[in-house]
Amino acid sequence: YIIAVHLIAIFLVTLNISAIKIVGFNKILPLFDLMAIFYFTIFRNVFSLAFILLLGIWGDALEGNVLGVNALCYILLIKLFLMLNNRMIIAESFKHIWQQFAIFSLLFLLLKLLVMAVTTHQSYDLLALLIKWILSVIFYVVMHRFFDRLGRNVYKD
Repeated sequence: YIIAVHLIAIFLVTLNISAIKIVGFNKILPLFDLMAIFYFTIFRNVFSLAFILLLGIWGDALEGNVLGVNALCYILLIKLFLMLNNRMIIAESFKHIWQQFAIFSLLFLLLKLLVMAVTTHQSYDLLALLIKWILSVIFYVVMHRFFDRLGRNVYKD
């Protein structure tokens, strides 16, 4: 199970970075990699920070970013959310988890936008980022169920 989950995360990072030939589609592709990172780090505590660091560097290398941008954003937000979740005693209903992902993904996009703007001095399409975020929040419902089913099927064997 653990190896399969890690391979799926690597695949999702690669999928998110791949140059899709439909013009503009890659700018609004949902953050499938972030969904896996959130689910398996914040919600299930499967991924280690070392693995997240490697995923971030892998994503930066594929994307052509300054190495460490994704890793920095991932790790800062994971630490923040783990700290907040440890201090709050809240029932983990799906609605609560979904709201956490919406906030997590929005903060990721804003933090990455800020870091990239400072390091590369480029401007970014804010409408495309908004669409990417909305699609990510919507698709998280499906991916959460997929990750849950994956876990149930593997543990059943």
